[in-house]
Amino acid sequence: MMYFSGISQALGCLKDCTSDSCNYVVSYEDNLSSLAGEVSQLKSKSEDVKREVEATMRQGLTTRNEVLGWLRAVEGVAGEADQIRAKYERMIKCFCRFPANICTSVKLRRRAEAALASARELKQRDLPEVVHRHNLVRFIRMQNQQTAGVEKAFEELRRHARDDGVTCIGIHGMGGVGKSALLREFNNYLENELEYLDIIIFLESSTEHKVEELHKFLFARLNLTWQNGVSQMDRAANIFRVLSHLKFVLIVDNLWEPLDYRAVGIPFPEPESRCKIIVASRIEDVCSHMRMERMIRMERIEEEAAWELFRFNARLEPNDADERIIRIAKVMARKCGGLPAALVVVAQTMANKKTVQEWMHAVNLMRDAPFQLPGMEERVLYPLKLSYDRLLTDRDRLCASYFSLVPEGCLVDNYFIRKLWIGEGIIDDFNNVWESANETHYLLGMLSSSSLIQRIDGKSYASEKPIESDRFKMHPMTRAMILWVGRACGKKGSKWLAHYGDGLAEAPTAEKWRVAERVALGQNKIRALPEAPQAPDLIYLDLGYNDLLVKIPNGFFSRMPKLKILDLQDNPIEDFPVGICNLALLQFLTLSGTKITSLPRELGALVNLRYLACSSTTRLKRIPDQLMSRLQELRWLKMCDGYNQWRAAPSEEEEAYLEELEVLTKLKVLGIAISTETSLRRLFESQRLTTSVHWLQVEDCRGLTRLDIPSTEFPQESMPNIMELRVHAMNELEEFAIQGTALANLMELHLSHLPKASLVCRAVGCLGSLRTLRIENCKEIARLIQLDAGTNDGEEIAIFPALKRIVLKRLPKFESFSDESRTLTFSSLESIEIEECPKLTRINLCCGKLKSVRSERAWWDELEWEDDLTKLSFENLFKPL
Repeated sequence: MMYFSGISQALGCLKDCTSDSCNYVVSYEDNLSSLAGEVSQLKSKSEDVKREVEATMRQGLTTRNEVLGWLRAVEGVAGEADQIRAKYERMIKCFCRFPANICTSVKLRRRAEAALASARELKQRDLPEVVHRHNLVRFIRMQNQQTAGVEKAFEELRRHARDDGVTCIGIHGMGGVGKSALLREFNNYLENELEYLDIIIFLESSTEHKVEELHKFLFARLNLTWQNGVSQMDRAANIFRVLSHLKFVLIVDNLWEPLDYRAVGIPFPEPESRCKIIVASRIEDVCSHMRMERMIRMERIEEEAAWELFRFNARLEPNDADERIIRIAKVMARKCGGLPAALVVVAQTMANKKTVQEWMHAVNLMRDAPFQLPGMEERVLYPLKLSYDRLLTDRDRLCASYFSLVPEGCLVDNYFIRKLWIGEGIIDDFNNVWESANETHYLLGMLSSSSLIQRIDGKSYASEKPIESDRFKMHPMTRAMILWVGRACGKKGSKWLAHYGDGLAEAPTAEKWRVAERVALGQNKIRALPEAPQAPDLIYLDLGYNDLLVKIPNGFFSRMPKLKILDLQDNPIEDFPVGICNLALLQFLTLSGTKITSLPRELGALVNLRYLACSSTTRLKRIPDQLMSRLQELRWLKMCDGYNQWRAAPSEEEEAYLEELEVLTKLKVLGIAISTETSLRRLFESQRLTTSVHWLQVEDCRGLTRLDIPSTEFPQESMPNIMELRVHAMNELEEFAIQGTALANLMELHLSHLPKASLVCRAVGCLGSLRTLRIENCKEIARLIQLDAGTNDGEEIAIFPALKRIVLKRLPKFESFSDESRTLTFSSLESIEIEECPKLTRINLCCGKLKSVRSERAWWDELEWEDDLTKLSFENLFKPL
C-alpha cells in the first residue's frame, strides 16, 4: 500500500512538472513571437533612418550622435533576438518540445523578456532630426573700425530687418562711404537680436567672385564636408538643403555682380521663413537685379559729423590748436566731400603736422594733386578706381570722365553733357532732341547707379528747360580719382589739365601743352594764348567764358592734329580763328556768344564736324554759300538769336540758302532764325528741315501781318518737333494765332517787340505742352490770350495745362490774365514775373500751385484785391524784382 502511495506521489509530481513545462513552453513561444514582431517593426523604422543618414553623409552633413546610438542599439537588439531564437531551437530535444535543461531555459526566457522590453522602448522613442545642427557656429563677431554718420542708415536697416514682411534689403553707395562699416556693425548687433535665427552668415565678396569660392566659404560656414570632383550643381543642392531647414540671415558685402541664387544654392526667402538676405554694392542695379525689396542709399556724411571724424583722426583739439590750422583743416575736411575713407586718410596724414605752412601745402595738394598725400592712392583712389574700371566699355568710362573736367561740385544738366557726348560721338544715332535726351538720361542713370555721379533734384530748374530738369554732380574724391587715372595714375600730371573756374590769368606753359590730352580752361581771366603750342595729343579744349580773351592767334591751332572738341563759347573774340579750319578731326565746335561777324568758307573743310553752335552771335552777318552743304557729318546745328539771313534760293549775294541744309542727310536737330517771309515759306515747304527744327526764331519779316499756325502756308504737320518758338521784332504783325496740334510739343513761346500783335488761341488745348510763356514789349496786348468762339461766358478753361512760368514785361495795355468773362485756369503754374504793366491792377488767377510772383514793390502795393483773405494768400508769394 505504501508502495502504491509512493508511486502516486511521484506521478503527481511528474504531472505538475509536465504541466508547468507545458505552460512555460507556451508562454516562451509567445515571448519569442512578440520579440520577433517588435524587432521586425524596429528594423523597418531603422531602415528609414539609415536612408536619411546615408543621404546626409552624401551631402557631407553631420548626423546626430543620438541617432547613431539608436541605430547601434537597434542592431544590438536584433542580434540578441537572433541569438535567443537560435539557442532556444537547440534546447528543444523531445518530441513534446520539452527543454532539456529547464534551468537554462529560465535564463533564456529572461533574456527574451529583456530584449522584448528594449525593442519596445527603441520603437517608441521619439528621434530628433537626423542632421546635427547644434555644431554650427551661429554667429561670428566682425572686427570694425570707428564709424561715423551711419546712424540713419543703421536705423533704417534695423527697422527693415525686424519687419517679417521684408526678406531682401539692398544697400548701395560709392566706395568708401561706409557700407562695409555699416554691415559689420549690423552683424555684431544681430548677436543678441532676432533670437529665432539659427545662423548669421557674413560673406565678403571679391571683385571677381567665383561660384566655387562662394561654395567653399558656405561649406566651411555650414560644417559641410568638401569633396573634390563633386559638380557645382550638387554642391549648390547640398547648400540649399541645409539652408532650407535653417532660419538664417545672409549678409553679402562688396558685391559687384548679381548673385545667382540657384547657382550658389541660396534659397530665396519667403516672408513666412523669417530669413533675410542683405546685400551691399556700389552698383544700384546689382541690388535691383537681386530682387531687393527695400533699398538704402548710403550718402556722404553731414558736414558736422565729417568735421568731428576728421578732427578726431587728426588729433586736433579746438582749444589747443592754432586757429589758422583749424580753419585750414575745415577746408580740407570739406574737400573730402563727406567720404569717411578720405576723411580718415587725410586726417591721419595731418595728425603730426604742427605748422600752418605744412597745412597750407597740404590743402594746395588737395586741390591740385591729392594723390600726393600719403595713403590717398592706396586707401581712397584705388578703391574708387574699381568702380570706374568695372564700367562695361571705354565709352562708359569716357562718359564719366567729362564730369571731372568741370569745377568741383558743379551741377551738370542733361543738355550740357549731351552736346559734348554728341561731339565726341558717344551719342550718334538719334532722330530728335527727345531721343538724344533719352539716351543721355540712360547713360547718366548708369553712371548714377554705379555711384560715380549723384542725381540732384532739378524741379526748380524744370521751368526753364523742361526736358533738362535733372542735374548731376560728381563727388570731389571721384573727380580726383578720374583725374588721377587720366594723368596715368599721377605719373603725367599735365596729361589732363582741369582748371575750369580756377581764376587763371595765364594759359598753361608750353611744356604742359606738349603732353596734354584734355584741357579745361573755361571761366577764367586768360587774356592771351601762346602763338603755336605743340599739343600733338590734345583731344579736348575748353576755352569758354574767358571774358578777357579778345583775340586768338592764327597759329594757335596749328599743332593740334587730334583735336575733336573745341569750346569758345562767350568769349569776346571778334575775328574767327582761321586756324580752326585745319582741324581735320574736329567734331564739336561752339562759337555761341562770341562777337564774330562772319564764318570763313574754309570752315567747310571740317568734314567730321557733328555739332556746331552759333547761338547768340548777334554780330554774325555773313555765311558764304556752299559752306554748310560741305558739313555732311553734321547732326546738330543751333543758330538761334544770331545769323538770320538764310535765303530761300541761291542769290547773287553768295549768301547761305536753305537748300544747303536740306542736303545734310544726317542733320537731326536744327535751331534757326528766319527774317523773310519767303524764307519762312521755303522752310515750311521742306519736310526734312521742318522735321529737324527744334528751335525757331521768326523776326523782321516785313509785310507779314498774320502768322497763323497751321494755315495754307504752314500745314498742320509742319513742325512736329519744335520745342521753342520766338516771334520777334515784327512791326506789321497784327495777329499770331495757333490752333490744332501743330505745336503740340512746344515748350517755350516768346513774343517780343510786336507793337501791333495779339496772341489768339483758336482751340483749347492746342498748347498742351507749353511750360514757359514770355511776352515783352508788345504794346497792343491787353490780355494774356484771346479765345475764339466756342466757350461760354463764365466758364473756367484750362488753356495751358502744363504751363509753369509766365513772364510779362513792358506791356502798357495789359489788363487781365483772363479772357473777358471767361476765367482761365493754370493748374501747373508756379511762377509769374511782372514788370512795367501799369494797367494790370488785379491778379485774377485760378492756380493752385503758384509759388512766387516777382514784380516791383510799388506796383504790388497798388494792387486791388477781392478781399483780405485773397490779399493775404498772395502776400506770401511776393518776391521783389
